Amino acid sequence: MAPGGLHQRLLEATTAQLRKDLDAPALRMPAVGDAAFEELRAQVLRVLEERAAMGAHAFGLVLNRVDIPEAAFRRTMAQGGMPQLAAAVVLRCLQKVRARERYAGRG
Repeated sequence: MAPGGLHQRLLEATTAQLRKDLDAPALRMPAVGDAAFEELRAQVLRVLEERAAMGAHAFGLVLNRVDIPEAAFRRTMAQGGMPQLAAAVVLRCLQKVRARERYAGRG
């Protein structure tokens, strides 16, 4: 598979994982390229802020579904607040996708 095809597949799968874990079906998949991570991070940041405004329970559900441990959450928030947490959420979902790819023999 061409590198662009691999990037497309990983971006599609990561976006789908984020939609599922964040319960955010309107999350848009960015175009493959250098700005893709930042575009996803910005969208995730908005979702996290919305969930935080809904209260601790709604926000906690997101962190549990994404699988961000409490210690990592506290450390990330101390280092960079919600923008840093949004980046960590995107990376965690990418890790989930890569793990599935590896176990499926594709990565």
